[in-house]
Amino acid sequence: MTTPGTWEGSDWEEVIDEVTQRISDLSVESSHRISKKAKKQQRSQFREYASMLLENEFPSETIQFRGSSSISLNSWMDIIPLNFLRHCLQGGFQIQLMMNPTLHNVFDVNGSTLSNSSGANLSQLEKRLFMSKTSDAAKKADRDMNRNRRNRMNAKHHFITADCD
Repeated sequence: MTTPGTWEGSDWEEVIDEVTQRISDLSVESSHRISKKAKKQQRSQFREYASMLLENEFPSETIQFRGSSSISLNSWMDIIPLNFLRHCLQGGFQIQLMMNPTLHNVFDVNGSTLSNSSGANLSQLEKRLFMSKTSDAAKKADRDMNRNRRNRMNAKHHFITADCD
C-alpha cells in the first residue's frame, strides 16, 4: 500500500532511493578533473535536487526587473529553461526577457507589463539612443566612473607626490 505524496510502498520506491542516493553523492563529489567553479555549481545544483527529493522542498526563483515588475517561477519545468537562457544570453538576458515575445510564451508572462517598466514603446532608433552602450547616458556614466576612479587613485597616491614638493 502506498502512502499518498511519497514513493513508499510503490513499485518505484527502490528506483527513487537509488536516484536519491546518487544525487546525494553528486552533491558532495570532489574531482580534480573539473574546475573549482564548476564543482561549486554542480554541488549547489545537486543539493537543490536532493533537498527537493528528501524534504519535499520545491524550487523557487524570482526575477526582478526595473520598476516594480517581477516573475516568480516555482517548478523545475520553468527554472531549468531559465538557467539555460541565462547561460546562453548572459548580459542580454533581462532585455530579451522584457522584449522577446517567444520568451514571454515560454515563461507564460504578459510582455506588456514587463516592457512598460523599461520604455517598450520606443522606436528602434530611440532604443539605440537611450538604451545602448553607445548612448549619451552610457557614455556619461563611463566618463563619471573613470573620473571617480582617477580621483580615488590620485587621493590614494597623494602622499607620494606630496613628499616630492
